[in-house]
Amino acid sequence: MVINNGEDQLKAVVWGVLTAWMLSNIAWADSNKPVVLSSIMPLQLIVQDVGGDAISAELLAPATVSPHDFQLRPSDAQRVHSADLVIWIGPVLETYLDKLLRKQENAVALYPDLKHDEDPHLWMDAEEVQSIARRVARLLSDRLPSRGAYFHANAARFSSEFRQYDKQLREEIGRRERRPYLLLHDGFSRFENHYGLPAGEMVISGSDRLPGARHIVELRKRLQAEEFACVFREPQYAPAMLKALTVGLEIPVIEIDPLGARSVAGAKEGADGFLELYRQLGQAFLTCFDH
Repeated sequence: MVINNGEDQLKAVVWGVLTAWMLSNIAWADSNKPVVLSSIMPLQLIVQDVGGDAISAELLAPATVSPHDFQLRPSDAQRVHSADLVIWIGPVLETYLDKLLRKQENAVALYPDLKHDEDPHLWMDAEEVQSIARRVARLLSDRLPSRGAYFHANAARFSSEFRQYDKQLREEIGRRERRPYLLLHDGFSRFENHYGLPAGEMVISGSDRLPGARHIVELRKRLQAEEFACVFREPQYAPAMLKALTVGLEIPVIEIDPLGARSVAGAKEGADGFLELYRQLGQAFLTCFDH
């Protein structure tokens, strides 16, 4: 009995030492993961989906702020310089990064040649989403070749799940009457074109200027005439303007979140990642057409 107790104690000590050694190695490995800094939440979600536990996927601009309004702080510039890899859409969208990243060797613009008259919200284009995932897998593989197969497998899984939802959403939209709707700004043309939706009416012009009083009065009259199935609001913009437009009217106001501000928890917890953001976009339109 005494011998057995001694053996048990010895085993416990050995197991404790081994466990401590393994945990210390895991902690060391985590601290040495490549840091991949994405300019916006949709890119970070895709990077996290593809990179998995082999990288540290970080976000530069918070999803609660439009890329058109974000301003870099000195601490943000430092994060850009210290990251192993910086991924951004390109100067048409993130104008605040153009000068900083022009000579930054660790930065990759996914769409550097995008024209100013093209919609820069590429993550709302179903075809481009899959292209971005494949591009991210290649970028990560170049920097961490030992995990290349892992990255490409994750990208393939991501694309398979995304295509499945894309097909489902096409079918659901096809079964509904697609009535006109009112959007805050013109960042949804790629999504609309892909699913055959009517182009939404805009409150704010493409240059993100505040709308004129005449435009507001005209939209208010059209809302009163029930021309629109719904009005979409975005968490990145103050609600005062839409409240002024819709006050006293029986019109559904539906939140749509193109940057994934509501997906922050999912990004940290490894939920559905980018697909969760895209499902939210699809569900917002379906809800609008159901009214």
